Amino acid sequence: MYYLKIFVKTFLSLFAIMRVIGMSTKNPCSLILFLILLYVFAKLHSDRVESHIVSGDMTLSVLISFLFSIFTLSATYQTIWGDMTSKLFCVGILLLTGVGLFIVYYYLSIWFLQAASSISLTGSGYSYAWIPYLAALICLLCWLPYFLYEYPGVMTPDSINQYAQVIGAYNLSNHHSIVHTALIGMFYNMGLSIAGNAHTGLALYTIAQMIFMALAAGYVIRTLQKADIIMPVLLITVGFYALMPYNGAYSVTIWKDIPFAGCMTIFCAALMRFLLRGSFAASSDAIPKLRISEYFTLLIPYILSGTLLCLLRTNGWYIFVVSALLILITYHKWLKVMLPIHLTILAFVLFVKYPVMHVYEIPQADFVESLSIPVQQIARVIANGESLTESEAAYVHQLMDLTQIPTAYQPDCSDNIKNLIRQKGSNILELDKGEFFKKWFSIGTKHPKAYFDAYVAQTNGYWYPDINYEVGLADGIYPNEFGLSWQPIIRGNVIIKIKELLFKLPQVIPLYGLLWSMGFLLWLILLIAALSLRMGKPASALVCLPFLLLIVTLCIATPVATEFRYVYAAFYALPLLIVSPFVYYK
Repeated sequence: MYYLKIFVKTFLSLFAIMRVIGMSTKNPCSLILFLILLYVFAKLHSDRVESHIVSGDMTLSVLISFLFSIFTLSATYQTIWGDMTSKLFCVGILLLTGVGLFIVYYYLSIWFLQAASSISLTGSGYSYAWIPYLAALICLLCWLPYFLYEYPGVMTPDSINQYAQVIGAYNLSNHHSIVHTALIGMFYNMGLSIAGNAHTGLALYTIAQMIFMALAAGYVIRTLQKADIIMPVLLITVGFYALMPYNGAYSVTIWKDIPFAGCMTIFCAALMRFLLRGSFAASSDAIPKLRISEYFTLLIPYILSGTLLCLLRTNGWYIFVVSALLILITYHKWLKVMLPIHLTILAFVLFVKYPVMHVYEIPQADFVESLSIPVQQIARVIANGESLTESEAAYVHQLMDLTQIPTAYQPDCSDNIKNLIRQKGSNILELDKGEFFKKWFSIGTKHPKAYFDAYVAQTNGYWYPDINYEVGLADGIYPNEFGLSWQPIIRGNVIIKIKELLFKLPQVIPLYGLLWSMGFLLWLILLIAALSLRMGKPASALVCLPFLLLIVTLCIATPVATEFRYVYAAFYALPLLIVSPFVYYK
């Protein structure tokens, strides 16, 4: 019975892997894979491994395995079915694949939780205060070639739209963060006053952004020092920030997502510093009072980064509100310390979002911007040629031209469909939002597969690792009507080829490519959070929470399926996330 159980698990796992990757049953590699899996399962069923499995391991592994299996089936079900047409046969294949995937992910999760729990990353760390500043300087030196090549900075249509608001060509709008637009405007005016040149102002903004991101990296490294993290990890962290190509490329790109990433990283690093001051289960009376220096190194960075977290991106507001609630629940014995801090952040944000924006009459993003996924689902039904009732068709036609939908619909980007609505039916949508959701639900009940396919196509880049997309390839200043142009200080084919090589390596080198995958990052964060809970450190899991919420908000309302910059904050905080389960409270 023992061997039969191992054989069945091995066969189902092999079956699932082969269906997911599309491997032929005649491929000789299937035999090699079978023997490897058979050996692994025999080892995993040994007393040495099973004796260390506790109830918490099983619960966490079941949850993780269920999520990973759902993600994999959702993204690959068409590959799993292949050319099969029988619905009954397809369902059977899908179920068997799901069982096999669950087995694979379950035992991998068990192994990860057990193996990682025995790792120690603390002890003999260097606490020299100059190390973070040296790290920031190294980052700036490594990013300098990107700045010289992209001078005065990378500007895509979003950046140019904000520039147009700065010079008064477009009306102010919070569709792109007005706070970020104001920052661009401040440096633009400085450039005009110093050199009478818009490019100088934009270059000053880019330099300031590079310095801020380098200091954010230094703040992470100083936080790891306070956690007594070992020196090899600190060196790897410096190397990650300084040498990872997307960090260099994004440090010189004029998007709100870049300072947002820095602020979110600082916010969570400061949250870890609160954790390092004492156990979350201890009364605030038992925790040392803040020293004067900590007002500048902990309290002010936490409040400022939390405020900007809410103001730089719309979903940052939702991330903060949910995170703050769970932080206060976890630190319920620290309420007299934590509650005033979070109320201060809330007061700053509400003051800017309402009185300030009302006085300057700054409009918010329109309602259709938050409906990317629902409108894409409706458009998918129509693009597929599936039927609507007369009332459904009449309502949709009030919102957008039905005849244009089949050619306008892009599975991975909602901009075309949203623009069709803006051309015709924005007012109707704004006046009766409830009617839209009624029609959306009504259409969905009759076309669930089209809705499901639309959702997967619109979001799969954020939750499944094996999705292809380009990262950091935007160059210079895009064509515009405002006289801005790309003015590289260093140039030539050699520079171009080096950059192309740096950004193509992830497609060639195994494992390295995972550091560029948004889907893999989500899986890793889930595993890290589970490890923190397994080790009895819910406060460490809180460090992961804002980044999980970041991806959840994208899965609810993302306009693009594979936009790396939307998740860049989680990549920038990756060293912090990885060490969070291994940090010990005082």
